Amino acid sequence: MTGDTESWPLAAFGVAFFWTGRSKDCMGMLQVAKVLNNNIAVVVDARGSDCIAMGRGIAFGRKRGDLIDEDSVERLFTQHVAELSGKLGQLVSSIPEEYFEATRAIVEHAKLRLGRNLDDGVYLALTDHIHFAVKRALAGQALDNRLNYEIGMVYPDEFECAQTAISFIDRTFHVTLPQEEAGFIAMHLVNAEMGGMGIQMATTMAKIIRGALDIVKEHFDIDLDEATIAYYRFMVHLKFFAQRVVMSDMSDAATESRDRQLQITVMQQYPDAYECAKEIASRTARSYGCPVPEDECLYLALHIERVVHGSPRQHAGRGGDV
Repeated sequence: MTGDTESWPLAAFGVAFFWTGRSKDCMGMLQVAKVLNNNIAVVVDARGSDCIAMGRGIAFGRKRGDLIDEDSVERLFTQHVAELSGKLGQLVSSIPEEYFEATRAIVEHAKLRLGRNLDDGVYLALTDHIHFAVKRALAGQALDNRLNYEIGMVYPDEFECAQTAISFIDRTFHVTLPQEEAGFIAMHLVNAEMGGMGIQMATTMAKIIRGALDIVKEHFDIDLDEATIAYYRFMVHLKFFAQRVVMSDMSDAATESRDRQLQITVMQQYPDAYECAKEIASRTARSYGCPVPEDECLYLALHIERVVHGSPRQHAGRGGDV
């Protein structure tokens, strides 16, 4: 790529700007078929295949039939070109180019940070989201995201990338986005990691975790202390519990394989925690159609017992003597 990388938004992340996802099928000179904006064009490669080329200023002053040197192209999309070009055409007519540049910077930083490829659809979806997020911020509006904390616990790396993205967006567009936007942006990254299938799964997992935490708080009338090791371990356990629910991987072990002594101990020594775990299991089964086996209840109860003891801010409620 030519030009000073410090003028490109990715430099704001403190990393060198480079692209690794360019398709080998679109090498050589590219012929312009349609200019979408100064940085995006539908092109035809040497093999006669349609591609969408993205790069800073690659389409500036170009017209149909002109050639673009592949060395100036930063990203080539070769899949679903007709559909993608249609959506891009709609977006570029209503969204300023700097939003596309910001999204490219954010996505490339996320790829480097996460060490994973991201589905190309994220460029469109995230550009659209960022544009509306900035418009909402300028209008003094905000979207409520009750699952923001749970998303951060389930997907900490993506959430960290999203927080970095928020700071970058604030500086670039001179706004102050609410921190709840981190959860939304993280969901776009998760979705891109999973080929477009991630948002629903991640949202469901976050809802399961939020539901379980609410049940514990209601059952013991307690404010859980998030600073304790017990709370952290409980959240890790809930993450994998939620994942098993979403994947319908709650295989019920045979009775003889269970630790009967553990079951007796939990039921006798920690009856409140066990009752709470059974309530989580019951609501989960009703809401998500996934029966929770007894083994899962026992381990949930053990974590609940520990996290309750690790949360000293107890109220005078039913769980005060646990």
